[in-house]
Amino acid sequence: MADTTTTTLTELIQASIGQARVVASQGVDLSTLITNRPLEDGKGSATFPIYDSAVMASVAEGTDLTSSAFQTTEVEITPGERGLMTNLTKLAQKRAGMQAAIDIGDVMGQAYLDVKNQDIYALCDGFSTAMGTTNVNITEALIIAAVAQLRANKAPGRLYMPCTPWVYADLLALYTTNTSNVAEELRNSATFNGILPMIHGVTPVLIDNLAAGSGTGGIDEADTKTAIFSEHALAYVEEWDFNIETEGNASLRADEMVATASYGVAEVNNAWGVELLVDNA
Repeated sequence: MADTTTTTLTELIQASIGQARVVASQGVDLSTLITNRPLEDGKGSATFPIYDSAVMASVAEGTDLTSSAFQTTEVEITPGERGLMTNLTKLAQKRAGMQAAIDIGDVMGQAYLDVKNQDIYALCDGFSTAMGTTNVNITEALIIAAVAQLRANKAPGRLYMPCTPWVYADLLALYTTNTSNVAEELRNSATFNGILPMIHGVTPVLIDNLAAGSGTGGIDEADTKTAIFSEHALAYVEEWDFNIETEGNASLRADEMVATASYGVAEVNNAWGVELLVDNA
């Protein structure tokens, strides 16, 4: 049986990283649907200015304009590290070879996507405007009311609504019922393909990787707090992307495989999101 050389180990690492990135790219990544900014070199945080609205008025010929002060507030996001480590034994490397690294990359890539989506989904509970009721399924009227509030607040850009599998199922029923205001061709698409198109200007997004269990924020909790929000309501700052490094552990006859990333998420504009409390069973 061949020895595991430095070259072989490098190939294992590259296979693991490659598989992790494939897994992370296959699921819905909420960070790609909100304001996204890399952290500048030498900085410990990123600042997002929020400008008040301004009014432009008619002016008579020859009349000098008066300067208008633009009031701003700021939101500062400081990234933090996330990490995961496992030991890949020499025996596993010899017996499973490249497949062991691929399997580890699969698990680590999914864990990375999971924690990002969970961090962003938790922000849905922070919007001041809240609608919905416990033990009541999401309704078309609720979506319309939330969209009306957001447009009244001049929320710019695309609107998104992350959905657990159970909320997604309730939404699917909205699309497929004959009493829905959704156009027939969209109902047919939802019925045959199981993919939910935009509804009243909102794009539903299936999030199936929330924390396990029925506790707060869990995928199986009785009621969940999702939200409809503008793509500019929340922000994601990346210090460094997902990466895997190794360190040998001679006494364990293994290589430590360490996956890390550093990022931060936060609400940027409270008025551009509406919390929705809906049944999740």
